[in-house]
Amino acid sequence: MATHDLALLPRIAPSAERKIFRRRAILNLGQDHYSHARTIDISPHDLSIMVESPLSIGHSASLAFNITVDQRTMPLEFKGKVSYCVLVGREGFRVGFELASRDDVSHKQRIAQIMQTLPC
Repeated sequence: MATHDLALLPRIAPSAERKIFRRRAILNLGQDHYSHARTIDISPHDLSIMVESPLSIGHSASLAFNITVDQRTMPLEFKGKVSYCVLVGREGFRVGFELASRDDVSHKQRIAQIMQTLPC
């Protein structure tokens, strides 16, 4: 594709504000199969995480981690599915974790609470 062809492609607006969000997490892949994960960043609709093994796109899972709000540690768990999985050198696989309950009011409150605690 030539450079001038790129100018003809439709512009894609950023989907939402993303913030750096680094936490240790546990990924429940179902059938008592768990994996360690590290969160990378967060938006109101998804999280980016790092895992050791590749995951299938569309695979449903739940992600659990702790956050600290007002000097209290709170456990959180989100259900979702894998939207992409990319090998990142020796670090592992970067996975897009699309949140399933993103239209739920309590979900929006939890995400807003997380986003408020993070620096710009």
